[in-house]
Amino acid sequence: MPNSDTIQPRQPAPRLGLLDGLRITAAVVVVLYHYTAWGHNFWGQYAPDTWPVLSTVTRYGQIGVQLFFLISGFVILMSMQGKSVIQFIGSRVGRLYPAYWVAVLAAALLSFVFWPSIADGRTPADILPNLTMMQTAFEVRHLDGVYWTLWVELRFYILLGIMLLCGLVKNKSIMLLSVLWPALGLYLHFTSYVKLQDWIAGPYAALFAAGMVLYLIYRDGHSLLRWFVVAFNTVIAAYFTGLKGSEDALQLSNMHVPAWHFQALIVLCVGLLALCTLTPLKHIRAKWLAVAGSLTFPLYLFHQLWGWWIIEQLHGQVNKYFLLTGTVAVLMLWSYAVVRFIEKPLGLRLRNATIAGLTKAKTATQKIFAKPPVAIPESKYQQSWPQSR
Repeated sequence: MPNSDTIQPRQPAPRLGLLDGLRITAAVVVVLYHYTAWGHNFWGQYAPDTWPVLSTVTRYGQIGVQLFFLISGFVILMSMQGKSVIQFIGSRVGRLYPAYWVAVLAAALLSFVFWPSIADGRTPADILPNLTMMQTAFEVRHLDGVYWTLWVELRFYILLGIMLLCGLVKNKSIMLLSVLWPALGLYLHFTSYVKLQDWIAGPYAALFAAGMVLYLIYRDGHSLLRWFVVAFNTVIAAYFTGLKGSEDALQLSNMHVPAWHFQALIVLCVGLLALCTLTPLKHIRAKWLAVAGSLTFPLYLFHQLWGWWIIEQLHGQVNKYFLLTGTVAVLMLWSYAVVRFIEKPLGLRLRNATIAGLTKAKTATQKIFAKPPVAIPESKYQQSWPQSR
């Protein structure tokens, strides 16, 4: 019988409709945060002053990023079932890069042609490193500030890819990772190894880990140990999110928000993910939810710079309520166009091309390092024995 500890290849699981709902909700929350609570003046005055009531709610919108990471832990572990390393890499490349490349080129067009004042010291030389999605590793600035989360996600993918390569994508290994990775991040936080903590994405490890363990519960059922690990990671995630949330609110929006507000929101996010995936609500499915969920990534990529530009151009001529809703609607429509005409056709081709290229490279490497067959000399007995006819 197969080892029950290994995540076995299975038929694709039914789509979790409410998970798509959570994803688009997280994206919209981040959008409203950047438009109405972020400390910019594109409304003709300080954004929170333009939206004095709404910003008291949307100031918490940065929690949408933490919800992304939490969902990613669940979804990525689910999506890599039955895949080889090459297939996993191909699926990630095909999923992320088509829309991302268009977003980078669009951000460059806006920053260096239509709205040079937003470039803030960036130059066209930054375009190529940004196209790799690894510009942070090269110490190159993001052309759009929202790209910072992709570097965090990429390190999570690399970590799981290494585990897959080593044959460690097993329940026990995932559980061990979900304890050691966040614990290491917490330990490094209280030491002088700040750079190492950043490289292992320590402040966000508990979010990915909580999502992964919730997936194991979804797949294999409840256990006291699994729920203990979820609680362990929820506490660590709440600690880091409280620190970052309160600090960002003060620095980016000049708002004093207690850390415990963000900590409570993290507990709520974990509860929502569990509710949508571990209860009968997981059976809810609707085509519109799938479509809405598909808009999440392009909406996140394009909303900040282009939304700010639209607001800056039109705030003096258009009522602020119409401008806010209209800007969100325009970005939604654009995101649908990106999904329909870029992600779907190009993503599939890029995935297949990546898998084919890596497979050929693997085959060529195996041939290079393959040991030639060893010739075994015939014994004297064999040499003297007559050949049979």
